[in-house]
Amino acid sequence: MMKTTDFQSEIFQKRNTYTLWFCSWLIVIMGSGCALKVNTSYDATAPYESYERFCWFDNCEFTIDAPDYIKTDSATVEIYKDAIVKELEAKGYIYDANNPDFLLYMHIVMEEQQTLLHSPYAHGDPDDWQGAFPIGDGTSTTYLYLNGSLVIDIADAQESRMVWRSDVVEYLDLVTDVTSSNLRKGVKKALKKFPPDTSKP
Repeated sequence: MMKTTDFQSEIFQKRNTYTLWFCSWLIVIMGSGCALKVNTSYDATAPYESYERFCWFDNCEFTIDAPDYIKTDSATVEIYKDAIVKELEAKGYIYDANNPDFLLYMHIVMEEQQTLLHSPYAHGDPDDWQGAFPIGDGTSTTYLYLNGSLVIDIADAQESRMVWRSDVVEYLDLVTDVTSSNLRKGVKKALKKFPPDTSKP
């Protein structure tokens, strides 16, 4: 049986390093490791400290501005509604359809996109250490994902003006990641910084 030289061991180590790098990219694009980007903006003059009760736009009827396949799916709509209510109640706010202090409206934009991931090594016999050498461009795999933006707007009910907005961009695997857990995670991220800390510049 051939003894592996130090040079061969180094090649194996490099192959394992690139394999780990490649798998890390898969985790970012697929599975539970969704990459979230959250942007918030707000009116620092709004009386956030006086807000206690909330409801929805459109006469307190919960609606979503979203693609038809989302807004006509009653189960998905209910998940979003329930997630928002629970997040706000956890912050101490009360749902009140009769006398709300602030109103919420949600928008969802979903686009199918794709990315090409490159493996730094061409396939070879796993028992052949020479298969660890980078050869040409290696191999490439195309992955489909959803580029979804979840936007929550909050308006002052008395003054009828927008005071806060959160925009969450979440990359989801096209097949497996549109789940109740991930939808709720998006809402949680969106409302994380509400109410805003107006003491910060």
